[in-house]
Amino acid sequence: MKWIRTIVIFDRGNICLSDDWNVIHGSVVRSIESIKFPPESETLTLRTKSRIDGQWQRNGVGYLRSNFFEAMVNRERWIPEAQVGIERLQLQTELMTFPDLMPYQEPITSSFGHFDFMTRTKSGLNVAIEWETGNISSSHRSINKLTIAISAGVINAGILVLPSRKLYEHLTDRIGNIGELSPYLRMWSQMGSSIKSGMLSIIIVEQDSLTDDLDFKYLPRGNDGQARKK
Repeated sequence: MKWIRTIVIFDRGNICLSDDWNVIHGSVVRSIESIKFPPESETLTLRTKSRIDGQWQRNGVGYLRSNFFEAMVNRERWIPEAQVGIERLQLQTELMTFPDLMPYQEPITSSFGHFDFMTRTKSGLNVAIEWETGNISSSHRSINKLTIAISAGVINAGILVLPSRKLYEHLTDRIGNIGELSPYLRMWSQMGSSIKSGMLSIIIVEQDSLTDDLDFKYLPRGNDGQARKK
């Protein structure tokens, strides 16, 4: 798999210029580039999408995530499915009701859950990663969760890993991708202006090559995205 680019949404404190960030970024890129298919090859080759008997055939994303997971945990020593100080993320702001214009706080009834991966550098930089395998609404939740955690000081840097448009179209339908998040980047960038210190970034990934070979297998599909829909 190819690392295409890293987009810095906001960086309060010049974290991206630090030695710690170079180490973190290198760790993530190595894990991305370790994803190969077929497994015995040196690159990630995917079969192009096709329509068979009125139904689109595409590649599932579970294989990609599981291989990234293995590299991040077993080789790079990141902590998987890491819980953080959730209570600090669930402080509700004071709002107002209409028409009585009274102060109001809406009860929080759902959890932020865990981050896919976390690590802490020797100098104390806390970094969390979300690897996108859900639909586009999942991408919004992930980046919002990272932003809130940075704002609360729970983490110092957050990374969302997303498919490029060229990868997305050959994956299960409606998987989160940079193309559909692009209209919202300005909003998230502006949110960074209210944060004292922290960095939010998106890493874009893509297949190395495509094939139309009918004997080449698609990556197996699970329930990711809208995989079960036509």
